[in-house]
Order: sequence, then structure tokens, then C-alpha cells
Amino acid sequence: MQRRQQRAQTDRLKFNGNDLSALVSCKVNRPIMPPVNAKFESVSGRDGELFKSAYFDGYDLPVDIWLRSDDRRDAATVRHALAQMLYTTEPAPLYLPDDPTRYLLAIVTGDTDLGEITDSSPSTTIKFHVGDPFYYGQKRRADASAGTFTINAGGDIPTHLRITAKPASSAAWYIQNVDTGEQVKLSSSVTSSSTVRVDMAQEHATVNNSLAAVTLDSDFFTVEGRTKLRLSSGTAVLEWWERWL
Repeated sequence: MQRRQQRAQTDRLKFNGNDLSALVSCKVNRPIMPPVNAKFESVSGRDGELFKSAYFDGYDLPVDIWLRSDDRRDAATVRHALAQMLYTTEPAPLYLPDDPTRYLLAIVTGDTDLGEITDSSPSTTIKFHVGDPFYYGQKRRADASAGTFTINAGGDIPTHLRITAKPASSAAWYIQNVDTGEQVKLSSSVTSSSTVRVDMAQEHATVNNSLAAVTLDSDFFTVEGRTKLRLSSGTAVLEWWERWL
């Protein structure tokens, strides 16, 4: 009875659009935050160390699972179904039980001893690797016209924009982060019939689906919180995902 009560409190794990809790009970063992990689450097003739840098590392996220059924004969069926749910060739959204509105990008790594998932034996553990240490929340969108405007990025970590724009003149098109001065500017002119797309995360721009060069002083920037932007001409649709620590 105690084990069943514990399982009831640790359910609802979703991966790549599949609800794993339909087949197994899950218990997630996750850290408060991703591991921090802090680098220091010793200096000859001086006490202590000098701080150099710090950043978040990727990490493994172990999930303990139990077969829901009391019948050991169900284990083979569950193994095959879980294999279909768990296998991906690239990271996919992982929703954890206590945070159903935000997801991690994860991929299953290492051994998965699914032969152990029976009620009469200890739980087995599935290991997800999280390379991108941040959570993703709502997808947001903003419509913009030429000039200065403000967006609210949401989340608590800087995020990247995807922009689809229709210029209104032949002048070189740009979008600028007014708060920081960073901008992405095309190195050649466009027409009012052009479609400009900029992916800040992938750091590339296209015009009519062909790769477009940007000026040397361009810098693919992130946005955080309330951010003031400037669009050179025409209209644009901005899309992004909230990111959370």
C-alpha cells in the first residue's frame, strides 16, 4: 500500500507527445537547477584563485518507473510500447509531473533495462539527457510595424526571436534591439515584394527563402523581459518561446 501511495504522487510524465504514465508510474529525480560549471585560474605567487567564467552544463535526468499492472505478462507489451514512446533521433519535449506548462528538451541515453518493470521487482531507471539546461514555456507572438515598439519576452532567461517580415521600401532592411544597440541588418536592398526571415538562434537570414548576407556590424541578439525594438520598414511577425531557469 505504501508503494502504491508513493506512485500516485509521482505520475504524469509526457515525452515527445506521449503520456508515459498511461503505462507506468514515474518518479523523477531532478535537481533544483542545472549544474554550474565555474572556472577559476591560479596565479603564481598569489593566494587563492581568480574567477574566469561560469555557465550551466547539460545533465542527466533519471526517471524511476514501475509497471502499473500486477500481471507480469503485461511487461512484454509495455516494453514494446515504451520503446516506441522513448526512442527519438533528436531531443524532444519532456514535461515533468510537477510542471505541466513548461518542458525540457531531452533525449533518452544509455541502457534501459525494461525487463525489470514488474510490480514484484525494484523499479528500473530511464535516463534522459538534457543538453539545453533551460525550460521552455508558452510560444509567444507579436505583430509589428515600422518604427519603435516594445515586447514582453516572458520567462526569466533571454530567448531568441524568429522574424518574418515584409519590407516596404528598397532600403537595406534591419531590426534593432534599442535597449542594447544590437541589430541584424541585411547587406543588400530588398523590395516591397520580398519576404525576409531571420532566425536569431540559428544566426541566419533569408530573403525569399534564399540565404541572405548581413552587414559586418550585425549581431544576432536575444530578448529578455520588456524589450524595446525598432523595425526599419514594413511589417513583421515575431515569434519566440518563453525560457525559464
